[in-house]
Amino acid sequence: MRVSGFQTTGTAIQNPFTIYYMKDKDWSDTHSYQFWSKSFTDDPGVTNATTLKTIYSPSPSGFAEPKTAAFTSFTSTGNNSSNQNQFNIKGGFNKGWNFYTNGWKTGDVFFIPCIGYRSHDNGKVLDTNASSDFWTNGAKTTSYGRSLGINLLYNLFPQSYESRTYALPIIFTKE
Repeated sequence: MRVSGFQTTGTAIQNPFTIYYMKDKDWSDTHSYQFWSKSFTDDPGVTNATTLKTIYSPSPSGFAEPKTAAFTSFTSTGNNSSNQNQFNIKGGFNKGWNFYTNGWKTGDVFFIPCIGYRSHDNGKVLDTNASSDFWTNGAKTTSYGRSLGINLLYNLFPQSYESRTYALPIIFTKE
């Protein structure tokens, strides 16, 4: 079920299979930098700050959202890029990217698929096999969370952020 408009956090917890959405705003009436991690009281930028999970974290027990700087090694600059020569990838785009994990263009690779995202406009899943964003543990503002953004148009954004109204997937890390 999809429901539009502000909701209390308690309502969302009691209805885990309901998607709440609201164009360009946070669906929750609780606006906080600390929604998923008590590590943040403001926007420290992209950082390796330890995640201090809250009960609202979408990660299962024993896991956490990645640190906001977790994906900066995916580009040669650590910044957002539209230049494929700056991507730390093996091969071309194939419904996602194969990223090197052990330094620049060396070692094992880790595939991150473009699985789409749930729209803040109407709750529908969009851009499957074309783009995706993945939540990290930090916030840009009290209504925007930090994320990794990838897509087939040769955009790689390890320092992205999105409105919390998007239902984005998470790549879990061990606590």
